[in-house]
Amino acid sequence: MDPDTPEPSGGLKIPKLPDLEIPKLPNLPKITVTRKQALTAVGTAVFVVVVAVIGGAILLNYTQNQQVAAFSSHVAASEADIFQVYDKIAVHMRIPTNDLSVAECDAHMREFAAIARYGRDVTAYHRQIVAADTIPEAYTGAQSAYVRALDNLNRAFTFWSSAAGAYEMRDYAAANRNLADADEAWRAYAAAITDYDRELRAAEEEGTEEGGEEVPPPPA
Repeated sequence: MDPDTPEPSGGLKIPKLPDLEIPKLPNLPKITVTRKQALTAVGTAVFVVVVAVIGGAILLNYTQNQQVAAFSSHVAASEADIFQVYDKIAVHMRIPTNDLSVAECDAHMREFAAIARYGRDVTAYHRQIVAADTIPEAYTGAQSAYVRALDNLNRAFTFWSSAAGAYEMRDYAAANRNLADADEAWRAYAAAITDYDRELRAAEEEGTEEGGEEVPPPPA
């Protein structure tokens, strides 16, 4: 990656999941059941069974909406933290080092290593959360792609940290190798984000199609 232009070619932007509104369940009043009401309830048992079937489908849809919303919030939280770390990395790599003394260069690289280690910890933390999400089957492809993206970004931060350590040890050949590996991991991260975007769009389209289906009326 070019230190003067740390952002990869193409201007990578992480796509965001759309905001999803979770319907709120109403607070049901307490019902006092009398003997007469209990007897009446027996006569409506068949109707209740029919309603339960339809209600089960509504409950399943509500649960899946909750799952997707949680996944969305976890991805958004990871994006916010990742962008903060990346901004620090980008600013640090743009600082010219030609006029720095040896001591200043060493301090510069130690700070770079600290940022990279922090980025590695951040991506590992969010990877654990996103991977643990329970989501509808349609979104598993998007989840897998995003987890893969976090894995590759974690590798990039790890290689950046190793490059800084090698520089401090004056092993410039190893530093250059680690920088090249970091650049490759970043490209893999960008590719995984592209896969995530594609899988997410497919899941949303599938959800739209399913949402358009009409619930069959209860039998007469």
